Amino acid sequence: MKPYRFFILLFCAIPHIISAQQKDSVKLTCPLQEAIIVPPSKSSMRYDETDLCVVIVSRPDTIVKSVGVGRITNVEYTEESGYGVVLFSRVNGKDYYFWFAGMKKLAVKRNDVVKMGQPLGFINAGDKIDLTMYEFETPVDPTLFLDCPVMKRGF
Repeated sequence: MKPYRFFILLFCAIPHIISAQQKDSVKLTCPLQEAIIVPPSKSSMRYDETDLCVVIVSRPDTIVKSVGVGRITNVEYTEESGYGVVLFSRVNGKDYYFWFAGMKKLAVKRNDVVKMGQPLGFINAGDKIDLTMYEFETPVDPTLFLDCPVMKRGF
């Protein structure tokens, strides 16, 4: 292949490569204002792979908001963690599930369609919520996609 043909081919392919990368990107709104990620306890022993659940806390905020557009597929209550909600969202042809746990009261019910930023439930000021993200059945680190203005680790 002559050198100039290679550069012409490369020049034509770059826009498609960039647009493919942009299509795969997922932007999630922050579920809490002034969110802080709580690091996992160093004293806890782990025998299996660490899950990609992220614990988020906000001292002033009490409203847990949807990270994206989707449908509530499951609502659950346990004594240990309070109310939990599963949000299904399809982004760029891929299926994502978001599990929110730790709410004291819910603002949604099963099969509700929610918008980005819509309230899902409520916590007490300073309480923690757990957020787990799956691309279909594969766990994904939600911190790679969350758009939280004060997203820092530590408490």
